[in-house]
Amino acid sequence: MNRKTLIFIIIAVLLGSGIGVGGTILAQKTIFKTQSTAKVSQPKQDGPLLSLGELLINLQGGAILRTTISLEVVDDKALTDLKAKTAILNDKVNSVLLNRPLADVQTPENLAKLKSELLKKLNDVANDKITDVLFEKIVYQQ
Repeated sequence: MNRKTLIFIIIAVLLGSGIGVGGTILAQKTIFKTQSTAKVSQPKQDGPLLSLGELLINLQGGAILRTTISLEVVDDKALTDLKAKTAILNDKVNSVLLNRPLADVQTPENLAKLKSELLKKLNDVANDKITDVLFEKIVYQQ
């Protein structure tokens, strides 16, 4: 290999590496910065929690579920309003869970679907003041 070819290859490698590093830095400063800024500008606002206490439920098929559920609500006023409806909220939870097989609480995917259904049913009573359903404890037995 002659000297000119070797110099040309070295310059091409250095130039290619420089363009690659420069492109990566540019992408991090423009593309990824925009995404992280969007996350920072909209932090999740955690609301107060309303505990429904411990529930013992006979699931479909004879399994038993023992769970503790809390509800995240939008603000303190909603918390005060919903404390008066705790019995109604417990009844809604019971009516949803009584019709469920054990499989609905055994996998994270099924539990997420169940939480979504509970949130919808509970918000029918709570006028959309509940933002999340939290299973604090789940114990089941077949």
